Amino acid sequence: MRSQPSTRAVPALTAALVAAALLPATAAIASADPTPTADSPATCATSQTRTFSWPGSLGTDYHLTKEVVGDGTAAPGGTVTFRTTVSGAGALVTRIEDFHPQGFITVSARESVWKVFGGQTWTTVTDDVRTNAETSSVYRESSGWTTAGGAHATLETTYRVPDDATPGEVFDTGAGMTVALANGTKVANPIGTCVTIREKNATEQVAGSLEGLGLGSLTTGSTTLEGIAGSPATFSADLINQIDVGQLLAGVAGS
Repeated sequence: MRSQPSTRAVPALTAALVAAALLPATAAIASADPTPTADSPATCATSQTRTFSWPGSLGTDYHLTKEVVGDGTAAPGGTVTFRTTVSGAGALVTRIEDFHPQGFITVSARESVWKVFGGQTWTTVTDDVRTNAETSSVYRESSGWTTAGGAHATLETTYRVPDDATPGEVFDTGAGMTVALANGTKVANPIGTCVTIREKNATEQVAGSLEGLGLGSLTTGSTTLEGIAGSPATFSADLINQIDVGQLLAGVAGS
């Protein structure tokens, strides 16, 4: 028969969780500037643009821009967001494609396109994008988004980084577009927009420890990473309130 957990174990474990939650804000948002590795592409950057002009564009330019949102780093098990933008001389865009590192899993997607009512507007399109496992890409198609008058078409994609990603690894990415012109499909893969894997910071380590205990993930309210950085005190209170005592007891009993 399994022995009953000591009544002293629960307060001790709870105290440890609270102490971790009260880490200084500076620790939670520690610097994440990695040292480039030897295999880092010389052209790596957080934003890159390729300009295309071909006979089918009649001498006009079309621009394909790929950027990584934030500082260009991500932790194992964390998320990273990219934006692929097409702009140009007025032709319609019928396809935008984002080429991501192998093993990265799509979490969500948005698009920013010009609409007759509302102008340039962001819309969630997570359920509307398509994936191509062979090319490790996510794409969105349309009958046509305009690039006239300074309008552009942007696909924003957020991915989950594999848990076994190694800090220091540098991943290049790519982008593609199709505009409604002769030979209008253009691809830049790789494009030189890179994400570097870094060590988990203090906040991410605490979140991972809570999930490991079966207490769920920090995904709501002030318990998102953004909420933690903005209000450490509120995060601490919300974290304590979200602790499921039943799960806590089960975790201790099973240890």
